[in-house]
Amino acid sequence: MEVLTRFEKTRLISARALQLSLGAPPFLKAKKGMSMLDLANEELNAKLIPLAILRQFPSGEVKKVEVF
Repeated sequence: MEVLTRFEKTRLISARALQLSLGAPPFLKAKKGMSMLDLANEELNAKLIPLAILRQFPSGEVKKVEVF
């Protein structure tokens, strides 16, 4: 897996937290008192988030970076 920038990590965590808050099933068991952001962060650390990042380079090339 490629290294994600802090901006990419933030985008992935926020998108996954939104999915979870709208009723998407979690891939990890949530601990008591855990927020959606915390759960999304744990899923990212475990490489379980089913999302991808599209990186666009100045040359026009687009690269898809899978998270899981």
